Amino acid sequence: MSAEQLPARIDLLKAAFGDAASKFEENLNEAAKVHFEAYKFKLERQKPVYKARAELASKVPQFWYNSLQNCGPMAQFIDPVDEDALKHLKEVSIEHGEDVREFEVKFTFGKNPYFKESVLSKKLTLTAPSSVTPKPEPAAPYDLEATTYLASATPISWTSADHDLTKKAPRSLATDKEEFDEFEGPGSFFNWFKEEGEDITTMGESLLEWYGHATEYAAGLAAVHDDSDDQGFDFDDDFDESEDEDPKKEIDLSDEEKRPKKKQRK
Repeated sequence: MSAEQLPARIDLLKAAFGDAASKFEENLNEAAKVHFEAYKFKLERQKPVYKARAELASKVPQFWYNSLQNCGPMAQFIDPVDEDALKHLKEVSIEHGEDVREFEVKFTFGKNPYFKESVLSKKLTLTAPSSVTPKPEPAAPYDLEATTYLASATPISWTSADHDLTKKAPRSLATDKEEFDEFEGPGSFFNWFKEEGEDITTMGESLLEWYGHATEYAAGLAAVHDDSDDQGFDFDDDFDESEDEDPKKEIDLSDEEKRPKKKQRK
């Protein structure tokens, strides 16, 4: 059932609670507002903590690279061709907008042989670009699970065609391939900067989840629960083969690839 066909929440409340539906609706809206304000307060309190972390991390070689590589949901976006470039990472920061559901991820790099920019950034916004059709409904107030969209593409000035990592490892999704063996992963980490509209890999949400635990991942602490089945984008969802299935059975790629559920922000 498409989103357009789903019954409105108030209709479901009326069916369940009759004349009391409007009161329940008000209560749900108030709960959402409280949750939203708590999330906003949490982000504000975290700012000095993350600033101090960045200062400490600046003294640790490859802190940010190791943190990304040790996080399963993020490591899946890193192709072998990216590794040397990402070792030049000096800092990663996430800044939230006036509406805290919108945010910008900034990757600061030291001098490297791959591209000229010292900062590569990507914005995620509640406003879908014109390329997204049909135009989605505006996000409901205080909805922390509202869809965010990749803003306009971020240009990267590669030092040469031979150093363009997105050409060495272009974006590839499992459903683009006729045979499972042809799928070699999502391609270069830097493909994400070229994309706009729907964040099909959910890399933005994965970065938000990772960012709060960057130190634990950098240290490889066992306390971090890294369940790749529940986080990020599973590129192999449609290609799991059980031992009971015929390995020669033709793979049906006609069904649309399942998208992961958005994780609720805490």
